[in-house]
Amino acid sequence: MSRVEAVLMDVDGTLFLGDTPISGASRLVERLREWGLRILFLTNNSFYSRRMLLDKMLSVIGDARLEDVLNSGLAASEYLRERRGACRVFVVGDVGLVEEMILGGHQVVGRSEDADAVVAGGTKDISYWRLVEGHRAILKGALFIATNKDHIYMTERGPMPGAGALISFLETSTRREAVLVGKPARYIGDLALRRLGLTPSEVVVVGDNEEVDMALAQNIGSKGILVLTGISRNPSSNNWLAAKNLDEVAEKLSTLL
Repeated sequence: MSRVEAVLMDVDGTLFLGDTPISGASRLVERLREWGLRILFLTNNSFYSRRMLLDKMLSVIGDARLEDVLNSGLAASEYLRERRGACRVFVVGDVGLVEEMILGGHQVVGRSEDADAVVAGGTKDISYWRLVEGHRAILKGALFIATNKDHIYMTERGPMPGAGALISFLETSTRREAVLVGKPARYIGDLALRRLGLTPSEVVVVGDNEEVDMALAQNIGSKGILVLTGISRNPSSNNWLAAKNLDEVAEKLSTLL
């Protein structure tokens, strides 16, 4: 068995609830670095760009580079660039997703008739007419990409509808299935492995969502540690290690080193 070299670390529900750090988050990151492990913060959250996420996580993760964060917005941008080059993109999502599209060299447009692609993700501010424009662009032949299909988004005030709710709206209205690029799709997992230059056996996926984070681990052939701090409270499978809190995550991970 290859030695574990890196951790693919989820953010929301694992290190944070909303903007509030989960107890033990900073200590966990510190311990992993002391063990010489690389950490790639791998999140489906497309509310924020990588730059915005780094600002949010500064108190927990300390010094980090933009390259240490991989979010579903960047995955969507990379997917588009690989398959279509620079695109005209209609965004159904938040400002962080818009920023990732622009940083990726894409042109963000405001009308359905101008769009080569529709990229949809989570947002805390959606209008019916934005959904209508996305709907029309997809029916006109625009490539339909979902950053993620998470059904809920965990915050310190409780769960909110996730990006999957918006994706379901557009999939139902257009009868088109979105291309999923975020977790648990292999696309973002392979992107993470390429960025680290590692094989699946050399990484461990840590996250709070059995259907997303642990499914990603299974899809790419890596070990997974499910932390019961967010969405999943009772694991239904024995395919991965389960930890009640972040201190237990470190203990479980130590057995794999």
